[in-house]
Amino acid sequence: MARDRDKPDTPPGTPLQRMFPIWIVLAIAIVIGPALLSAYWLNSFTTMACLTIVASTVALLYGQLGMVSLAQFALCGVGGWVCLRLVHGFALPFEVCVLVGAAAAGLVGLFVGLPALRMRGLYLALLTLMVAAAFQVVVNVIGFPDGGDGFTGKVIAGQRKLIDRPWLATSDAAYFRYTMVWLAGALSLIEWQRATMPGRAWALIRKSEAAALAAGVSVVRYKAWAFAFGGVLAGLAGGLLAGLNGQLDDTGFPTSQSILAFALTVVGGGYHWLGAVFAGLLMRALPALLNDHGVDGNLANAFYGFALLVSLIQGRKGIAGQLADFYKFVRVSRIVEGTLTWGLVAVVLGFVFRITGWNTFGGAFFITLVALLFRLAVPGVCWMLLGFFGKGVQDWAEEKEASLSLPLVTWMEAKGMVPDHRLIKHSLNWLFIGLFVALVAWGIFDVDYVAALVNVELAMTSIVLLKIVLYPGVLPLRDWIDKRFPKPHAAYR
Repeated sequence: MARDRDKPDTPPGTPLQRMFPIWIVLAIAIVIGPALLSAYWLNSFTTMACLTIVASTVALLYGQLGMVSLAQFALCGVGGWVCLRLVHGFALPFEVCVLVGAAAAGLVGLFVGLPALRMRGLYLALLTLMVAAAFQVVVNVIGFPDGGDGFTGKVIAGQRKLIDRPWLATSDAAYFRYTMVWLAGALSLIEWQRATMPGRAWALIRKSEAAALAAGVSVVRYKAWAFAFGGVLAGLAGGLLAGLNGQLDDTGFPTSQSILAFALTVVGGGYHWLGAVFAGLLMRALPALLNDHGVDGNLANAFYGFALLVSLIQGRKGIAGQLADFYKFVRVSRIVEGTLTWGLVAVVLGFVFRITGWNTFGGAFFITLVALLFRLAVPGVCWMLLGFFGKGVQDWAEEKEASLSLPLVTWMEAKGMVPDHRLIKHSLNWLFIGLFVALVAWGIFDVDYVAALVNVELAMTSIVLLKIVLYPGVLPLRDWIDKRFPKPHAAYR
């Protein structure tokens, strides 16, 4: 049987080792987030944390079992509905209501997952999509509980009541930290499942149900557990959203959100916990960024389509998978060096553009980091796009570029320099990245196009010159870091 190259059978490391990065990243966010973010962005990132939990359940089903569930956002709504009803009707503690709502969503998720025991692919996607549409119809009719009488708890004519936040998290900053703790717990539970027996069973089922049965794995039990577990976490996110806003609106759970959650989970990466974080950022932080600059947040949908297209062309690992692969083969010393040099260049250009009046410090800082990220993460994007015109056109362009680079590289080597052997290709990449990032900055953030283009090209030129200047001095430091923190897969030549 051919090996699935996009998905290893069992992620490396013990369960506890796999949780450490989650705790470290979210601990940093908990400490510095409230100090740096305004009230608007605290609310946005708290919502992002809840959506990250939903995306993690999509990634769980897709990444571990290869199953497409488009009902996870509806399950989020189920958890929120039950949580609101219990708070209004029985005045129970918020945490109890959240957990009961999560359990209710888990039962619904199990019910939704029962057909998955016999169904896969397109048919399962259509079935779960119909479930999401049915939830939208039901919630449009009965609404979310807001302190009224009867089973639905809906106020027909009167003032809607808001639920109180937990006593531990009454302020926006405190509720942000509160939600981040729940997010850390949810992602840790998923990693624990992936690194233990359920994860191994899911990996075997994904490859071949017949092989799983032959190995004594209960396909029915582990599939049902995945859907129920995903439903519990999605319901947990719904309860946290209800606590954030004090209520839920029936317009906030359309069927399109379930489709968007799946698409952006594919873009973010379904095989790594960081992919769910990227999906949450794309779902909430990107539209919030556009709205904060006076641009319609729906414009983000155009970016989503392009990002999904690029993700499908480059493989199924998504952003998180590509970053994980890159990190795996990069020495620790280069990561430290890159972090320091990127930060230095971004800060210096931020001050330069602020002093000259071409841009604000934050705008120049952001554009610099985006340019450097594009330079690193998308080294051959313009050549990849040539693939749309056919493999022959792409191969012809590669051969022409190589034939032009070779004489230039030979001349540079004769002068005692150490040239880049794909100098023209990378120079064209720089030009393409500069034109693209400058166009986005001009069209969306109303930054002068020439200023944005100069910002991008200065950023990429500065990082190269800085490395050339510092190269002799950083070699001993690199060797010391690499000996102290070796990585087994990194190249040390």
